[in-house]
Amino acid sequence: MSDQLRRVARRALDPADQWRTKVQRWVDAGIVSSAQGEEILALEGNESVETSRVSRGASPRPLLSPLVELVSYVVVVVVAVASMLFLGHYWSGLGNAGHVSVALMVTVAGLLGGYLVAQIGGAGARRLGGFLRLIGTMGAALGTAAAVGPASAHHRGLELLCVGAVMLALSASLWRNQDRPLQFLSTLLGVALAIGGFGTVARLHATSTEVALFVWLFAVAVTLMSLQMLRPAATALVVGVVGSFVGAFALSFPNHLGGVLIGLLSALSAVAVGWALERPPIIVIGAVGFFMFDFRIFAVYLHSTNAALGAFLLGLVLVFLALLRALHSASTERRVSRTPLDIYADAEWYEPW
Repeated sequence: MSDQLRRVARRALDPADQWRTKVQRWVDAGIVSSAQGEEILALEGNESVETSRVSRGASPRPLLSPLVELVSYVVVVVVAVASMLFLGHYWSGLGNAGHVSVALMVTVAGLLGGYLVAQIGGAGARRLGGFLRLIGTMGAALGTAAAVGPASAHHRGLELLCVGAVMLALSASLWRNQDRPLQFLSTLLGVALAIGGFGTVARLHATSTEVALFVWLFAVAVTLMSLQMLRPAATALVVGVVGSFVGAFALSFPNHLGGVLIGLLSALSAVAVGWALERPPIIVIGAVGFFMFDFRIFAVYLHSTNAALGAFLLGLVLVFLALLRALHSASTERRVSRTPLDIYADAEWYEPW
């Protein structure tokens, strides 16, 4: 019964990017051809498949080794720190035009470097390219702040609004709902900055309750969309779950009972989604959130040492069970990956209709 419920839930909640992984396994196993895999993805509403055309029995090799990737990160950080130390002595004398020029140079170097590195292909190149694109986005944000700064001296919030709008537009154009976690996160940051700046410019005096509810509702929307729409689904799911906890925790200060109840609901929902999708990190995050809100409600409303101790032990038990579940899932995946796959299929599976 439990396995049947899990299958039903996974069919309804399966993230969109998991279809690419499944189809690639079928292609590697020889069950379907590459063309048939693309048709399956198109039927499921996904964009064109990005998986490489790997022949049956061949194992893809990373085009950018982990060592080269790590050295690249170190080189980028060292160059950035050295440049900041060098420019720090002359920064005040550069003037506003000089500040904008430096920011534009960082923007062009980051975006162009990210594009060129991404052409190498492979997961390591994609990660490094995303990191360089993020540096370029930060350069564009700094350039916008330097350009708008003098004009926004008498307009409170205008600089924040412009920086948020530029970051949102650039990050969204780089992200485009693709598997780019850093660009997805910078898009969310751009949304937060743009909304905050707009609220300040428009003088929208939102209460702490309204802000907390908005954060919680936005996080819930991100969580729901990560199940079928947003990519990367894993990053969006984690951001949505953690964001719902932040919104509920902020709501618990002006409205303690409502915030704690919403937090408990969010935590239990996270555990349920993690269990249905077999995502151990989500189960652990949900258990930790339940432990936090559970202890908070018992400690405040039940002024008893025994009640607080009971809530503490209950939370620890849930976290311990979640960790066991995570370890069990990880060991199962390793065992399955090492087991050779025997495929029994009729010839009709491979015959075109």
